Amino acid sequence: MTHSALVVLALGCEELEAVASIDTLVRGGIEVTVASACPQGRLQITASRGTKLVADCLLEETARQTFDLILLPGGLPGAEHLRDTPLLIELLRQQRDRQAWRAAICACPAVVLAHHDLIGPAKVTGYPGTESKLPASGYINQPVVVDYGEKLITSQGPATAVAFALAAVAVLEGQGIADKVASGMLVGRA
Repeated sequence: MTHSALVVLALGCEELEAVASIDTLVRGGIEVTVASACPQGRLQITASRGTKLVADCLLEETARQTFDLILLPGGLPGAEHLRDTPLLIELLRQQRDRQAWRAAICACPAVVLAHHDLIGPAKVTGYPGTESKLPASGYINQPVVVDYGEKLITSQGPATAVAFALAAVAVLEGQGIADKVASGMLVGRA
């Protein structure tokens, strides 16, 4: 069975987190759909550092689909745009309610998930400086935190994006596949 992931892009998202996540998931054999949450209905978005990224479809086109994982790249103002996208928040609620995986990196754990009470009792991390917006009882200062009970993967920022995406590959495809992907990418050899 091929697993599926939805990666949601917004204007001003962190491009390294988006591209590293998409690429790593694809290398892991996961069927990735990249959706634009651009309110102007554009597939091409400009990321936080000016890079142009092109989505496969608009978020609205995914509304009736289910995915094994919904992943949110961070960055500002990208995370704020995601926070303010009602359809995405509804999809994240549905994902949580059906006990399917969610993943958020950088500002997204605080700006999107905590803002909409989508963390619950999960253990989480996020971009340094956002701790005050995350549940104090669940915050862990680590590059990547995987909460298997709540099916939530969180990470700190651009430099942790590959490890974040490898954690997503591991939960969907198994640690062996994640290790194979990491080896092929020369992770840990720099």
